[in-house]
Amino acid sequence: MSESAKEKILKLLELTASQHDAEALNAIRKANHIREKAGIQWIDLFAGAVPKSHLPPIVKQRPAPPRFVTVEMMFQEIQQRNLSDSLQAKIEEMRYVYELTGQLSGEEAAMLINTYNHNCF
Repeated sequence: MSESAKEKILKLLELTASQHDAEALNAIRKANHIREKAGIQWIDLFAGAVPKSHLPPIVKQRPAPPRFVTVEMMFQEIQQRNLSDSLQAKIEEMRYVYELTGQLSGEEAAMLINTYNHNCF
């Protein structure tokens, strides 16, 4: 990575703190353009920027990021559990509706999340 590309990108990133949204947006777009033209990834730009020994203890002990759970994953996990017949029927009905429409009502989503939280942890 050329030093001039890195310096330009870092200067542009400073502009993203602007109170003017258009200026901040233009700065990040220009930084992306320079980065892509130079053939580098963001991770390459910042990898090793701060040695771990210089990070505060709280950063070193940070837990792993949360696992992302999708609706499909919740349905799959819930259906592997031993649920009451009525709850199992309602979950199967919701899954069928979700597979047909691609969406759940707010009440259905809340029920799915609560069922997942109570039965899959």
